[in-house]
Amino acid sequence: MKTILLVVACLPALAFGLAVRPCANNAPIPQDVRVIGCTAEPCVIPIGGMVDMDCDFVSPRATQTVQATLDIFLGDFRVPYDLPAAQQNACNFFEAGSCPVTQGEFINYHLNTPAAAPFAGITVDLQLQLTDDNGEPLFCFRSSAQIVAV
Repeated sequence: MKTILLVVACLPALAFGLAVRPCANNAPIPQDVRVIGCTAEPCVIPIGGMVDMDCDFVSPRATQTVQATLDIFLGDFRVPYDLPAAQQNACNFFEAGSCPVTQGEFINYHLNTPAAAPFAGITVDLQLQLTDDNGEPLFCFRSSAQIVAV
């Protein structure tokens, strides 16, 4: 009986994604963002650990290609970091949907990337954005992460 209650109590955490914040550029935010091991901000990530997330969105327009960027901010300072080159082509990480993307297409984008930070013991803002052929955002969101020592 206790096991059933525990499973029922955990269902909302499994069904609902992380509440994220919009970017300053007023781009759409994804319908759902799920980060493994995180249900509320700030997500606690060991330095050098992996950030594993899924983002569900409906494309606001058609595009041949989709670029991914992940910016890290410590306050107003942008930490020098770029996604690895192989991860910048977001089309390669669609679990649902494919490129070219059609307007109104449902896409599930999966990102699994190392947590990069200058040092542990800080909370940073992460900004993930997917852009179309013209550099216009398909979605953009911000969330916070607390980087901890291993």
